[in-house]
Order: sequence, then C-alpha cells, then structure tokens
Amino acid sequence: MKKILLVFILTSFGIYCWGTNFVIVNAGTALAPVFSPSTITITQNDNITFTLGAFHDAVEVSLATWNADGISPKIGFSVPFGGGNVLGSQLAIGTHYYVCENHAPMGMKGTIIVQAASGVIDHKVQDNILIYPNPAKENLNIQLNPSSLKVIEIKLFNFQGKLMNVLLSKTEISGFYQRSFPLNKDIAPGVYFVQVLSDNTTTYQKVVIQ
Repeated sequence: MKKILLVFILTSFGIYCWGTNFVIVNAGTALAPVFSPSTITITQNDNITFTLGAFHDAVEVSLATWNADGISPKIGFSVPFGGGNVLGSQLAIGTHYYVCENHAPMGMKGTIIVQAASGVIDHKVQDNILIYPNPAKENLNIQLNPSSLKVIEIKLFNFQGKLMNVLLSKTEISGFYQRSFPLNKDIAPGVYFVQVLSDNTTTYQKVVIQ
C-alpha cells in the first residue's frame, strides 16, 4: 500500500510539477558557432535539454565573464560536452548566463531567464535543501541548512517507487550540513527521486542520473 501511494505521489509529481521541455542545440558555422535559441524564458517547473556536438558544452558564468566572452569563474549549472539536462527547479529566479568553454571567445553563449511558476510545489525542504549536480553521474551532493535541530533521512527512489538506496539514515542535523553521496554502480541511468524526510515533512526532488 505504501509503495502504491509513493508511485502515485511520484507520478503526480512528474505530471504536475514538471512543465515544458526546452531544447537548445548548437548551430552556426565552425567559425561562428552559436546556441540556438540563444535566449529562452522558462519557469521553474520547466526543463532544458542541451543537444550539442562533441566539442560543445554549456557552463554557467557570471555576467562579467559572459560580457568578456570568458569561461572563468564557473558558477551554477554545467552541461558536459555532447549535451545534457538542466532542471528549472535547480535554477534561481532571474537571468543565468552560460557559454561554451571551447568557443566562448568566438561568442558562443546564451541566457536562460527563469520566472516563478505559479502553483508549483516547492521541491525544497522548508528551511533549505540543495541537491547537485543534476544530472549526476558518480556522486550526489546534498546541502541542508535547517533553522533548528531536525531529524533528517534521505532516500533514493526510482520512477516506479522502488527504494534504490538509503543515502542517509535518521540523523540529527542543526545548522549547515553538506555531504557527497557516492552513487551505486548498479543504479542505471534514468530519472530518480530523492526523498527527504524532515520531522513531519516529506519532500521529493527529481534528479537525473547519467
């Protein structure tokens, strides 16, 4: 019964909390490559898929770096060469600037404008939770910052509601907490959900494992 309820919650989560999927590709010429579209506006329940060539990636940089056609320092999201996914829920409201590391000096850069999504379930624990990178490959980093002492438990489920791993058994946390969890090699690439239990609050966050 609990598994059926969990599947229902995750399915509802996937249907109602995740909106449009935007696709960004590389275009232009070898001497003048560009991202297409170079600017998109999304809400925090939307997702972005970068479909790129083997020599193109997408990394978030500061506005100053973006204006200078530079590549450092990197901040925020990072998409590997060949492409990957970025979840709108991981991006703060506002404008995000990104470049291709190989071709930033040639002007290959873009912007993602993130707007608040009305009626979208907040994916974060009431105090604060940050899960990254997303997509993840070998490790999943989780940051928590509860305002008071809380008992936290973190589990990883697949999209069918099957428990794949208990990342953190019940642990008392007070103040900033950060930990990197290695992903089991037997976890296949796909869409998963991180369940965070905090006292009487249960929250799910969607993650993609490559």
